[in-house]
Amino acid sequence: MRLGIIFFFIFNSLFAEQEIFQHVKINLDGNNQIKQLYELGIALDHYKKNKDNTIDIILSESEKNILIYHDINFEVIQDDLTSYYLNRSQPSIDRNFLLGSMLGNYTLQEAINQMDTLFMLYPNFVSEKDSIGSSFEGRTIWAFKLSDNPSIDEDEPEVLFTGLTHAREPLSMMNLFYFANWLCENYNSDVNANYLLDNREMWFVPIINPDGYAYNESISPAGGGMHRKNRRTNPSNSSCNEGTQQGVDLNRNYGYGWGANNSGSSGNPCSAVYRGSSAFSEPETEVISNFILSREFNNVLHYHSYSNVLIHSWGDGTLPDEPDLTTFREIGKEMTRYNGYIVGTGTETIGYGVNGDAVDWTYGTAGIISYTPEVGSFSDNFWPSENRVIPICQDQVYSNSVFAMISGSDYIIYDKIVNNRYPAIDDTISISLVVQNRGLKNSNGSVIIDITPLNSLSYSNIDNIVIETLASRSTDTTEILLHISSDIQNGFMGGLIFSLYDSSSFNRVDTISIIFGDPQEIFFDGAENGMIEWSDNDSWGTVFDANEGLSSITDSPVGNYVGDWGSSETQLNTIINFSGIYYPFITFDAKWNIEQSYDFVQFQVSNDGINWIPLSGDYTSVGSGSGVQITGEPIYDGLQETWINETIDLSTYSNATQAWFRFVLKSDGAVEEDGFYFDNFYIHGYSRFMKGDINQDNSINIYDLVMLVDFVLLENSLPDYILPIADINFDNNINSDDIIALIIMLMSSNSY
Repeated sequence: MRLGIIFFFIFNSLFAEQEIFQHVKINLDGNNQIKQLYELGIALDHYKKNKDNTIDIILSESEKNILIYHDINFEVIQDDLTSYYLNRSQPSIDRNFLLGSMLGNYTLQEAINQMDTLFMLYPNFVSEKDSIGSSFEGRTIWAFKLSDNPSIDEDEPEVLFTGLTHAREPLSMMNLFYFANWLCENYNSDVNANYLLDNREMWFVPIINPDGYAYNESISPAGGGMHRKNRRTNPSNSSCNEGTQQGVDLNRNYGYGWGANNSGSSGNPCSAVYRGSSAFSEPETEVISNFILSREFNNVLHYHSYSNVLIHSWGDGTLPDEPDLTTFREIGKEMTRYNGYIVGTGTETIGYGVNGDAVDWTYGTAGIISYTPEVGSFSDNFWPSENRVIPICQDQVYSNSVFAMISGSDYIIYDKIVNNRYPAIDDTISISLVVQNRGLKNSNGSVIIDITPLNSLSYSNIDNIVIETLASRSTDTTEILLHISSDIQNGFMGGLIFSLYDSSSFNRVDTISIIFGDPQEIFFDGAENGMIEWSDNDSWGTVFDANEGLSSITDSPVGNYVGDWGSSETQLNTIINFSGIYYPFITFDAKWNIEQSYDFVQFQVSNDGINWIPLSGDYTSVGSGSGVQITGEPIYDGLQETWINETIDLSTYSNATQAWFRFVLKSDGAVEEDGFYFDNFYIHGYSRFMKGDINQDNSINIYDLVMLVDFVLLENSLPDYILPIADINFDNNINSDDIIALIIMLMSSNSY
């Protein structure tokens, strides 16, 4: 044992200076080895689990030597990450946002200068930088505020954004400067920027760890420095008081759950996740906690990088109690609507647990809704190529805007239930409208919902709704009636426009659109006749597992789907002609089990059979950018155990003369799951017609009457698509009453 301890300290002392960091693939020996790595003090908060029993991870040389000492099998993928970062970087061609000199990221002084520049350019929106405390080495920790009266402490909802807790994660800082610039530059041109600057106090602490960041600049001035912790001098008996091992992991030093175990943090001063000698032993964490407690923040984002995830409490993997869990999930889902980040605890999203972290303290002690966004993908890593800096920052603008918006009251149509999916002309339908205050503050007085018709084809029985009060995160349901005009034709759209607001909230506009009339069935396959309607050159086939009937179609009738970075598809054999068809749509029943965030199934359309476009539906998510998923594209992934009925809108293909359709599955070669099933595949659309124009000559005349009389009295046949046109009085029957109604139409129009 003594030899082992001596050996351990020899390795630590050999690499106490500037270390080389490497991308390493570890071959796991059983499920308990992850726990072993935690307990050895290795930082696992950015590992990528490949599920072929390997993980990709970033390690220092000293950490790699720990693997060697403990006989843990690995291979080196990149032997010097700093050199790799510098060599791979491509310059950015976007000059609308000033980049810095470290792979596009600001140095410490450049960041400070940027705060001054923002104040100089936008003094009406940006405060002077404000010292909120000092770091271990005495550097100032700066904060600044964005608001319409930045020098005044107004009674407006407050939100906080922090960055650079870990010194090697510059995108956690850069995206905050990008967002601040976006808000100021888009005032008077973007309604969201206008509202947020006029009605929020948005605080930014872009660099929590100035010492660590300055040290990274000193060891790698062009960027790519891999120091993580602050620059606290470790205990005198420690062998790592220099280089990248020195310091305390600030995101393990907060008071909530500090030091709960050695798998969420480490007591070893040389570890990358060293928690410090006690909770809040570090001036940096004390500064941030004091600042948060001194303000009235409703929500806080503690930015990190990387992994394309949005993490909420708890750090040990347990879930918050309701209703907070639903709050975390729903707000997180909206924040990640366009960037596709996975939302959940650290255990759910990345597979690691922590203790003593900022999010748990902010939520658990301060009682404030808080997340950790980990921006950028594994391929971006800690120091992305310069040409990736702006795209990563852009991915966060919507997330940051939503997060700032919900710090006050914020109203949305949470749900709408229409009692008739295909309402008839001259009908009245009931709509259950569920309104939610998704924000974190109660309504400021009454909530007003103004209602206006989408067009002249329909109108509501009321023109506004008044909800006396709506508490934070609560809902209110109102029944409204929609009247449909008798003067419209089949296949036209009507609906209602809603404006939701209180005396201080954002005026959010939403629309309910409804297509009137009877949709026409264009194609149907219930999978009962095998693959006759679909290409079966790949692995796709039918199985006896159906929502209705006996069979459905799946990508892998026997076993799991294709792996090894493979793909498979099944294409509809019929080329669909939408000539004369408006608002076409597709419905199908589906269920799936597909590796979340890595593999996917897409439903795609083409107008030439060569170039394909992925389509979104009610149940699609967005690609994460990991594995084979493309960031932002609509996909099916994860687990959907029960059958759902999916709807795909094809409105943009109205009147298209040809359209091809297919399902495509792609896998990254790691985990293969059961796959994707679909059943009852329908294509519908609306034919626009004039009631009574039975011979389809675009006028109502005596010839239409002759055809109707022949059908009713002589039982001559009519094509199916003409039958709704012949039902003149809308009673779903074609009889002598329709003849009388058509005669009246002819007489009133003098068309006979």
